[in-house]
Amino acid sequence: MGALFDRKRAETLIDALAPKRRTRVVEVGANPINANPYGELLAMGACDVWGFEPEEKAFARLTPGPHETYLQIAVGDGSAGVLHVCRSVSLSSLLPPDPETTRFFQRLAKPAIVEREVALTTARLDDLDEIPDFDLLKIDVQGAECQVYAGAMRRLDHVAAVISEVAFVPLYVGQPLLDAQMTALRAHGLDLHKFLFLKAFSLRGGMNTGLRKSGHGNQLLDGDAVFLRSLRQPDKIGDEGLKHMAILADTVFESFDVTVRCLDLLVGRGAVGENAARAYVAMVPDQADTTVAAKVKKEK
Repeated sequence: MGALFDRKRAETLIDALAPKRRTRVVEVGANPINANPYGELLAMGACDVWGFEPEEKAFARLTPGPHETYLQIAVGDGSAGVLHVCRSVSLSSLLPPDPETTRFFQRLAKPAIVEREVALTTARLDDLDEIPDFDLLKIDVQGAECQVYAGAMRRLDHVAAVISEVAFVPLYVGQPLLDAQMTALRAHGLDLHKFLFLKAFSLRGGMNTGLRKSGHGNQLLDGDAVFLRSLRQPDKIGDEGLKHMAILADTVFESFDVTVRCLDLLVGRGAVGENAARAYVAMVPDQADTTVAAKVKKEK
């Protein structure tokens, strides 16, 4: 959850925008390991969430609230596949772990051991008619991101933002890296916007073993990235789309300049009152010393 979240500011923004509905979030890979970036928005009852998690133990840990629906479904491109359940459930994937990478990082060798394989058929988001069009797609599927995109070609044309785990080296065999995700999402009008965090490991073994891990975490592995519907062509985004982009930019990924740009556009269209917009802008915090872009999480 964001360090700069302010419920009063969020309420002021939502009141000014007066959207027709709550913001909608779809999370693919809803294993509840870490706090969700949209957690504060959900806690204030301002969004609806549909989550998908195929691994049975992870699914059992999900406790839905009044605005949450969870389904034990593997989301992908509609093809048959195998879920490789690893010793560390958080590393489970439709792709097998890459032994070269796990040997390279060493500390991942044991957690990435595949303990069982589960045959399944993935579901395409485009085929799930019970899920309405949504504003934010959050993905944590350990290398199968482009399979999710391939099954959501129609949905991706309408989302305001995507938050996805992106990789810089392949932890899994055949894993698409950051550049592949950028290419896939750019085709739907979504640009790489920012990193929420980056994860780096130190190299171990030999003389490296004597080095303090937290002081030598230099090899990037992965991180969470935000892809945003391009504001370079704002006329292609409807009023409701701009409103939910503004809400997400403030409450989920703390890009307040994006929120203000959306407000400027909406005021210009006569969809939001200028006084209400300026009341929000007066509450925007200074990010000079708190921006999390490019912050690297290192081993402890």
